[in-house]
Amino acid sequence: MSPPAILAQHRTLPVVDELAGLFTDGGIRQGSTIEVTGVAATSLASALTIAVSHFGGWVATVGLPTFGPSAASDLGIKLSRWAFVDHPGDQAGVVIHALTAGVDLILVGPDIKLRSDHGRKIVARMRERGASVITVGKAAPCNLRPDLRLRVTQAMWTGIELGHGRLTSRKVEIERLGRGADSNLRRELVWLPNKEGRLNAFNRKNKPVNLSQSPHRVSKRLFDIDEPVCRAS
Repeated sequence: MSPPAILAQHRTLPVVDELAGLFTDGGIRQGSTIEVTGVAATSLASALTIAVSHFGGWVATVGLPTFGPSAASDLGIKLSRWAFVDHPGDQAGVVIHALTAGVDLILVGPDIKLRSDHGRKIVARMRERGASVITVGKAAPCNLRPDLRLRVTQAMWTGIELGHGRLTSRKVEIERLGRGADSNLRRELVWLPNKEGRLNAFNRKNKPVNLSQSPHRVSKRLFDIDEPVCRAS
């Protein structure tokens, strides 16, 4: 008889300091689902993986064919720790379920749709193995219930003045909403990227947000990396 699986409970995956304030435990709880939405959802989801890859973890994307390795490396992501499944087709559920056994963090694209039975099996495997999922877009089409929602409510590029120049940096405001006892709404401001191409904190303080206010306005390059990428179709 095989030994019983140890369920992931209070263990966390690391995130960079600039984003750690979005998480109650300072990192991504293993076995959890995070929903990332808004105008810079892919950039934010990517930034959440930086520390995982640099501390030896594995990351995979499913259904994100437009996600470019060059953009990822600009943020300092260690691409030798990544695998890409661009077009899983109707096997997306099978692919994600299989990946939970071997990777730490899975990014799922906005066009992926899963049956409810696939969603239940994936959640059970995530909790057993300690893998976490980030949905780029709403989690509902994947039949996953997010433990944490992150939404980019504002994104403002700078660098163009009087019609001249080029875009050099983007300030984004991230709205964070948890579940249950962790349901306080917070906001965090970061440069994603700053004018050097890096992820940088704009304001490290997380302040409670008045729910009566409307948050719906939409007005790291840490290392130079050139590494092989594992990409499957």
